[in-house]
Amino acid sequence: MKLRAMIVDDEAELRKSVSSILKKIEPDLNVEFIIDECENGIEAVNKSKTDFYDLVLMDVRMPEMDGLTALQHIKENNPQTFVLIMTAHSNLNDAILAIKEGAYDYVEKPVSSEKLSDIVKKSLEANEMIKSLTASRPIFDDDIETNIDTDLKTDIVGQNSKMKEVFGLIYKLCKVETTVLIRGENGTGKELVAKAIHFNSPKKSGLFVAINCGAIPENLMESELFGHEKGAFTGAIERKIGKFQLANNGTLFLDEIGELKPEMQVKLLRALQEKKFTPIGSNREVKTNARIITATNRNLEKMMEDLSFREDLFYRLNVMPIFLPPLRDRPDDISKLAESFIEKFSVSHDKKIRSISDECLNLMKRYRWPGNIRELENVIERAFIVESTAVITADSLPDQIKNSLVSYISPNQTSAIHNSQLKAQPNSTNALDFELFKEQAEKDFIIQALKANHGKINQTVAQANIPKNTLLRKMRKYNLLAKDYIN
Repeated sequence: MKLRAMIVDDEAELRKSVSSILKKIEPDLNVEFIIDECENGIEAVNKSKTDFYDLVLMDVRMPEMDGLTALQHIKENNPQTFVLIMTAHSNLNDAILAIKEGAYDYVEKPVSSEKLSDIVKKSLEANEMIKSLTASRPIFDDDIETNIDTDLKTDIVGQNSKMKEVFGLIYKLCKVETTVLIRGENGTGKELVAKAIHFNSPKKSGLFVAINCGAIPENLMESELFGHEKGAFTGAIERKIGKFQLANNGTLFLDEIGELKPEMQVKLLRALQEKKFTPIGSNREVKTNARIITATNRNLEKMMEDLSFREDLFYRLNVMPIFLPPLRDRPDDISKLAESFIEKFSVSHDKKIRSISDECLNLMKRYRWPGNIRELENVIERAFIVESTAVITADSLPDQIKNSLVSYISPNQTSAIHNSQLKAQPNSTNALDFELFKEQAEKDFIIQALKANHGKINQTVAQANIPKNTLLRKMRKYNLLAKDYIN
């Protein structure tokens, strides 16, 4: 694998030394570095505007432009670039400040081969994690352009068009310790998002501790979260450290937070507010600075109406919400996801399958994927087991996919085409699919509204009585571009 690296320092000898170290550690990392050198921050920023760099090693104190200022510009140009700060021991405060501003890590001068190899290896692992997240391509409400009258400047089809925005959001979340609430159906990649945030944040050296709130019996949940002392209750034969304490200096991921019972919600809220808790059977309070990331597939707003989820806890958790769409809303991503799983299972199953047939891919795009990305991964692994050729064919797919009804049409097709497809398949078990017809009616309404208002977003919002964010989100869902309706 080839990686582009840039070394930024005003001392030519140091640049030469670091370049030599990178070349030396290439075999250990199984990479080849293509290296550029810069002698100041201005030169580095200018290069980052025209070229993409996977890795930047940069001094803090330089003439022309210091490293902290250059760091901010480089991350603005390419949020997915990993920046390592090089600093003297006496300037460690600069390095710590740089990490808070988005640098991945720092290395002390003189730079040692072993230390640099270790840090670069970890940065590459974090980079791979973000690439996996990008492949799953969640769409966030924050990504929506809200100041556009005639067009959506973001083309959402495919992975590359959203990569910078996804990296940008992670970059923002990695710089702060804000509580994050990740929402989406099962299998959409909520834990992957949580891990990507953790392993690219200043807390990456701490543990990532995950707990599924729906998998722990109610009477054991408090002990799981906060721990207990020996003899605190029947069966407590030894002291237990809770997940909050394990995650200290790291990240605590509370999956399926909507399954938490009201009594535990109160105790969790107190721990979040006061950043301390009391283990069961103990008189001592334990402080925690764990970053909290939660996730759910439940409708928390409805649960608050039913008084089964506390409003104060919801607003404490919902500081930064992230919404992951189901796979059925983004069929154009299936090809890229399938490719990544083929690459994965080619290694784990030691079987050389190169690609997927067009027929097979078309069938997969027509399927609704109730299990989302996790189900897609399972389908590709199944194909590796049953496929006898080097290409995954339709015969390798489960029956429910081969027999699935066409449920998506291109933006330029009309509902008449859709209806004719349905009539052509009167015996399909899915012919009376309520969700399918509901989505088609929604799409037709938006198309008609855009046509009537000549593709003008604000005018469509006013005339169709639809919130702007909702309109933009639905346009993204159905791959509709405002410019297609300008006349």
